[in-house]
Amino acid sequence: MSREKEDYRVNIEQLNRLFPEREMMTIQETMQILGYGSKNTVKKYLGAKIVNGRISKSALARYMCG
Repeated sequence: MSREKEDYRVNIEQLNRLFPEREMMTIQETMQILGYGSKNTVKKYLGAKIVNGRISKSALARYMCG
């Protein structure tokens, strides 16, 4: 069984506070959270996690941990 990353719970709580009503984030919201200026940058780093133009909060929180 793998261990969760150090700041995962802090990141997921922050995402839940910002977007409490949904489980999947749009690419535009992901750009806003990460501070990226391009959709291509999001697709470059998170492309495998994107499903129908959305990414789950848990995948985003894991990515934010580094």
